[in-house]
Amino acid sequence: MILLGINSSGLIHYGNYISIIKPVMYYNLKRIFLADMHSLSKRILTFKIIKNKIIISLVVLSFFKNIYYYQSINKNILKLFWLILCFYNKNKSKFFHSLNKKKFLSFGKLCYPLLMCSDIISTNNKFIFVGIDQLQHIELYKKIKNKINFFFGFNIIKKNIFIVNNKILYSYNKKKMSKTNKNSLFIFSNFKEINVFINKFKNTQKKKKSILNFSLNIINNNLIRKIFFYKNINVFKKIVLVIIHEKFVVFKKLFLLYLKNIEKNIFRINKNNYFLHNISNLNLNNLFNKINL
Repeated sequence: MILLGINSSGLIHYGNYISIIKPVMYYNLKRIFLADMHSLSKRILTFKIIKNKIIISLVVLSFFKNIYYYQSINKNILKLFWLILCFYNKNKSKFFHSLNKKKFLSFGKLCYPLLMCSDIISTNNKFIFVGIDQLQHIELYKKIKNKINFFFGFNIIKKNIFIVNNKILYSYNKKKMSKTNKNSLFIFSNFKEINVFINKFKNTQKKKKSILNFSLNIINNNLIRKIFFYKNINVFKKIVLVIIHEKFVVFKKLFLLYLKNIEKNIFRINKNNYFLHNISNLNLNNLFNKINL
């Protein structure tokens, strides 16, 4: 299985497509992991988190036609989270990038990387896709794994293979596209919304952090580079707008079809989650039996 962690604090945007969807579209086995409990550490209504979970599930369904896993359906993840808390020194939390320059700091935000470690251990995946900004969490996971294994005298937590995606998609404000920065755009946005987003990019000939960088990452075509340098910037934006919109038309049609039959598809997703819930329970029960908890 391949673990793809998606936060349900917002909708899937083009940055998620570059870092999560595009790299694994040709793999047959995937476990799409919705980290809905992580969303509670942010100032967002629970109703909105639930709504986002439904929309994200249907978007992922249109790309992968595969199985999903909600963080919140398995209470054993919280048990494992408690176990990890008992082995971690709070003084090291100052290195968490998620705590930098935060005016409002909750314990949920403080423990965010540790809950991520429990996700990695409990879901029992062979391959885990992570972004380049999550490298510190990989190191954190390895340290916690080694510490717990050393304490119990045998390798109670198995080794995972991390696949790091070093591509960063910059938005119109020259910052990484993310839900936190509020500079993202829903991947199935309509023509008008994409047009407004693209027009926010400032006219610049610089390759990095520009409309060219954004376009090349999404479209991945050298012809785009030639059009950018030989055509007027406004003409370039119109061409890119059409290409980007048409690129996701097929997936969007599937998404709208799934949205139309939402009750049937929610039942399908929940049924798959129940199956994965039992698998994860079995893995964690074996873990806790070994350490006599």
